[in-house]
Amino acid sequence: MQRQQNRTLGAFEKTFWLLDQIDSKDFCLAADISGTQPVDQWRKAIDLAQHRHPNLSVRVALDELGRPTLQHVDNLHIPLRVVHAEQHYRWEQEVEKELSTRFNTQEGPLLRVVLVQKTDRTVLILAANHTVADGTSLSYLTRDILLAVTGNELAPMEPQVSNDETLDMPEDLPEQIAEHVLELKMKTDVVHPLVSSHRFSESLTLDILERARQENTSVHGAICAAVLMVSRKLRPEWDDTRMELVSPVCTRGALDLDDNFGLNITTQSVFFEQQRHLSFWDLARLAKAGLGGTSSIEYTTGYLSFFREIVFGHNDMQQMLDALKQAFNHHIMVTNLVRVRYKTDFGPLKLEALYGPMVRSGKGMEQTIGALTTNDQLCLTNTSDTPIPGLLLEMEQMLEKACQENVVTKTVCSFR
Repeated sequence: MQRQQNRTLGAFEKTFWLLDQIDSKDFCLAADISGTQPVDQWRKAIDLAQHRHPNLSVRVALDELGRPTLQHVDNLHIPLRVVHAEQHYRWEQEVEKELSTRFNTQEGPLLRVVLVQKTDRTVLILAANHTVADGTSLSYLTRDILLAVTGNELAPMEPQVSNDETLDMPEDLPEQIAEHVLELKMKTDVVHPLVSSHRFSESLTLDILERARQENTSVHGAICAAVLMVSRKLRPEWDDTRMELVSPVCTRGALDLDDNFGLNITTQSVFFEQQRHLSFWDLARLAKAGLGGTSSIEYTTGYLSFFREIVFGHNDMQQMLDALKQAFNHHIMVTNLVRVRYKTDFGPLKLEALYGPMVRSGKGMEQTIGALTTNDQLCLTNTSDTPIPGLLLEMEQMLEKACQENVVTKTVCSFR
């Protein structure tokens, strides 16, 4: 019998739930898979994965104190949409549809699945609400569905606790009770985010990794430098702007968490003046340095404490929303899942590439770069309501050129 998930939201979960009332906080991952399986086998695999992860059978509802809580729902059916397509069908348009369709968090479920069936290939698209999941969750869920669809059993997991509870922080207990709890009405404006993707060659991916090591930075730093420089070049109004670049940071390592489907991230902003004297690799080193110390218990504790001050201790929803409207005003997000951390061969199926995370920030002009390496090939996506045309191809050219420059320093770093 599956263990049930029933609890109040942690601080960052509650933050995402509140922000979702203003603008969509839904996101996607897309798996490019060689091979096919019958649709009914995919349906069964999704059901088995749902049985494994308690957060796949929940809705978000207010309790008697006006707190949003995760509540288990029996027989909650995860939608599966099947698209039969030609070999060169552009799967990105299905992600665009999913990002334009809001989740009903009051009813659940908080996951949808799209299956793009081609002659000898499959694209598996997972769309989730950020209240209960992050990009790493969708990566592991992709693995679990692929295991299940190829005949493997999935053991049920314990309910995912909030990062607050992992750190022994007390749950939200409102000291101030509003006379009338604001009835939240989700903003239902139709949005039309656009998504593009690009897969680097194995040789270029390895060149970027090796050169980043030599330059005392990381692949993440190099991606940040590339998107900053190309964005300023292709969007002239940003040329002299003080740019804010935000990076999500996974908390699973710092908090010793398992592969559960849950929200386990913080974020960190780094600001960049227009410093024309800086080289590409100078900028990459600055980007890496700006994330120093973020993968620690101390940083996670401080980050959650900041949001706990805003969204805990009272149930005045309007006050919380007013405070959060000022958050996340970045120009660029680089959300880097680093690399697929499991084997990509699943018998008759092979995971060729995993793309994402693909998410819109809800402000309009931002560019969201998703980065993930599968089988030694870096895959990038760009998601935006107003995308910069040709951004990913220009980034590839800039990274290729930077790798060919004369080496300045030699030391060791990593993908992140």
